[in-house]
Amino acid sequence: MQIEDRLALLKKIENIAALAGMQGKIDDDARQFTMGFKTTEVRGQMVYVRPSGRTPDGKDIVTVFSPAAVFKKGLFSGFPKERAFELLRLNENTFFARFGIWENEKESMIVASSDLLLETMDPEELKAHAFYVAFAADGYESKHGVDNF
Repeated sequence: MQIEDRLALLKKIENIAALAGMQGKIDDDARQFTMGFKTTEVRGQMVYVRPSGRTPDGKDIVTVFSPAAVFKKGLFSGFPKERAFELLRLNENTFFARFGIWENEKESMIVASSDLLLETMDPEELKAHAFYVAFAADGYESKHGVDNF
């Protein structure tokens, strides 16, 4: 996807978030929309929205996600088997979010995420998905004593 096309999609996401009363900003370097989300009186989560692909008929897909744990590259290979099974069980019991692993050249992350069609995404839908991924990720962080954000 061309940079200009990606930025145009991010502007659409920013406009939908504004209509939902959610404040955030486009992160040009990471090419995603970033917002803070308060989960409790003393806790919060970063929630990100980024274009992630297209359907076979050309509709844009966006992913709403929130990191639940971040590991330096290589440390994740020692991730306990019990925690991996826990993530599978969480996927079965968590509504409107799923847990997965995302990696880049520097780090590996456990994230809670959800996918939406940009074409049909309305402000309340974006707000609901941001809420669910933030709370899913925060619940994981809280249970495991992790607070990366």
